Amino acid sequence: MLKINVKSVAILPIESFDTLLNNNVRISIMDILSKGPMTVTSLAQEMGMLKGVVHRHVKALEDFGWIRQLSDDEARAIGLSREANRIYYVPTAMVYLGFKLEANEHGMKIIIPTNYGAFIDVRGRKFIVLTPTFSNHDCKNSCPSHELCLDWIKRVGKQFHISIDYDDASRALMYLYTQLILKEFRINMVNNVIMLDSPRLNSIFIKHSNLAL
Repeated sequence: MLKINVKSVAILPIESFDTLLNNNVRISIMDILSKGPMTVTSLAQEMGMLKGVVHRHVKALEDFGWIRQLSDDEARAIGLSREANRIYYVPTAMVYLGFKLEANEHGMKIIIPTNYGAFIDVRGRKFIVLTPTFSNHDCKNSCPSHELCLDWIKRVGKQFHISIDYDDASRALMYLYTQLILKEFRINMVNNVIMLDSPRLNSIFIKHSNLAL
């Protein structure tokens, strides 16, 4: 999977996390895809489930931003067969953060909480999810490298002036990712503008413009 151009970070609505956590099959699919690209057929075989059932879950994960289809060029580049129009799926990103919208009298705010996240553990080839009420991996008590990881995470945090108080490496890493991404936002928003290209809104603007004429 590392040979594929997987984006670093995907920022998904909190509702996407709810969709993932509502079904253990979807978490299993994410865990398997963390090891490399697979088709629906190969996923069904790996999981011992009906292809149609797995396809429904794959479609839901794709619709909510967790996974994407591998392009023809990407599949060819890593030597995957494209015969019979095989479609391979991969995770959308290496790190996932949740966001929510909050309205007040001054307008709308985008909030990225530090307690909604997921990431692919490249070394362990696992998909780890962390929310206020859920974690699918007991990093602290199950990994022999936990203390080394935690020490490394805290040292990286110091390099970027981020204080990390967690004693669990997975939550510490998620906090580090969140703070680094927020720093990136602040740096890039100084001179950049967020543009929204929406066919739905464009259609409304055009209709309103014609009406005004």
